[in-house]
Amino acid sequence: MKNISIKLFSIIFMMTLFNCKSQIVIDLFSNTIPVPENYNQTGQYYEKDINNRLLPFVGTWEYINGNEKFQIILTKITKYHFVMPNINLNVYQDGIALQYKNFINGNLVYESPITGEPTFTDMENSVLIGAVTDYGRITKTLYKPQMMGGGVYNQGGEYFYPICRIEKVFGPPSGGTKIKFKLYTPEGTVFGNSYDNPIYAGQPRFSIPNDVILTKVP
Repeated sequence: MKNISIKLFSIIFMMTLFNCKSQIVIDLFSNTIPVPENYNQTGQYYEKDINNRLLPFVGTWEYINGNEKFQIILTKITKYHFVMPNINLNVYQDGIALQYKNFINGNLVYESPITGEPTFTDMENSVLIGAVTDYGRITKTLYKPQMMGGGVYNQGGEYFYPICRIEKVFGPPSGGTKIKFKLYTPEGTVFGNSYDNPIYAGQPRFSIPNDVILTKVP
């Protein structure tokens, strides 16, 4: 029994060692190593932030408007395993995860879940591009078109994830300690219902501040 356990351990160890050696590290932003066209479908590649371009974004940033305070917490996630069989994606990658919090009179009234999944990456050296889930947006009941089988679809909250651009603000007096936070809604429709559907008339597009400047918290 002891020999079997030792052999089993040896096999697992060798498989782990093989997997570690077979994984290929490439630069997330400026890779110069030739890679196959389907490299991000094999699970053998790690797109690494070799030069730490993501680090300047890491930290807590806040926007204050009267008695309201909006914070975003940006965390660097390393070697996250993206596996999406529906689009044939299988790759390891570094990125930025975002959580946000809303305060009124210093009291926390809402904070988004911590998912640990990176949804942002640096696209232009000082700009993060990704998506934010607007959990606090009012949820409305919509109905799928009959051509899609009909039925109920609840749009809003976790179903509403606008594109987000986070840009470092340089120059005095910022010196890189401020960021611009801006949300965009995608063009087109969801299940035949536009993000600008009349059922949202009179409601704010987002439940969180948009197009604002946030300052890094020391």
